[in-house]
Amino acid sequence: MMTLLLIKYRFPKDKNYLKSSSIRIVIISILSYLLITYTIGILVGFNKSVFRLDFISIVKNISIPLVVLLCQEVIRYIFAKNSLNDKKAYIMLTLIFIFLDIIMEYRAYTFYNSEIIFVFICLVVCVNVSRETLYSYLTYKISLVPTIIIKAFLELSIFVLPIFPNLGNYITSVIGVLYPVIIYFFIYNLIRKYDKDKKYVAKVGRNYLIYPLLVVFGVIVLLISGLGEYQMVAVGSGSMEPTFYRGDAVIFRKISSIKELDVGMVLAYYKDNKLITHRIIYIEGNYINTKGDNNDTADNYDVPFDDVVGIVTYKISYIGYPTIWLYEKFGKL
Repeated sequence: MMTLLLIKYRFPKDKNYLKSSSIRIVIISILSYLLITYTIGILVGFNKSVFRLDFISIVKNISIPLVVLLCQEVIRYIFAKNSLNDKKAYIMLTLIFIFLDIIMEYRAYTFYNSEIIFVFICLVVCVNVSRETLYSYLTYKISLVPTIIIKAFLELSIFVLPIFPNLGNYITSVIGVLYPVIIYFFIYNLIRKYDKDKKYVAKVGRNYLIYPLLVVFGVIVLLISGLGEYQMVAVGSGSMEPTFYRGDAVIFRKISSIKELDVGMVLAYYKDNKLITHRIIYIEGNYINTKGDNNDTADNYDVPFDDVVGIVTYKISYIGYPTIWLYEKFGKL
């Protein structure tokens, strides 16, 4: 296919006055990505690469994927430069690439329950849609080179790096979707700023809106993932009404000593692999007894301090409903 395209259209000249600036943005984003994810890895741990890392093995491992990558991006580039007046074919090509990426990873999954389906949608479908959209945008608007650089990093680094942060499915999918979006915004602003053919008036309001949203989104990710001192969880039952209701979200502070506890505090702890938030009614030695505010009797068990996670400090109404819906729809993730 690539040969036929080259014969018919030849290889378009890869000239764009924003090419070098885009390459710098991509390289800085890669370094930032590594810095952030590996810093998180210090907190959550690392997984060792399953691939051999001697020079010969690396060359063997990346040779075929690299050839496929280059062929795919040359095809994308030829379509991009010959679809400037009609984007339908280029959009269709992007959808085909998304479909092929999903099919390639589909074989690694065994869909024996709805949980696996949900994980597949988050880790494979959503991430590939985000990546391929960025690749097509970069190639269409800028150049072939920055697309190859970012794609090679995202898809071939697994064969080169010795360790990877153990981020878990949730953080991996969030970063996988968010990272291409962030690059898109930087490239978009670069194009708008330096567009020589159109008069550009800076829309400061938009920038001031985007960046705070990214900060808020990052804080929410940290709270849900529990990487810091605080963690946010959805309330799945009515046992603590009217203090908080099913569908609310509570934020608890992690603790390290039983001396931080006192009667009357709302405790977050694990019981049979479920996170429970009930109020402390007494503490005896290394054990705590709790009761839901809406329950008639105290819990019929004592909670060892080893099972305690933290103290509930804040409530946010209603925002936990999406989590509850996903749990009930797809099971525990």
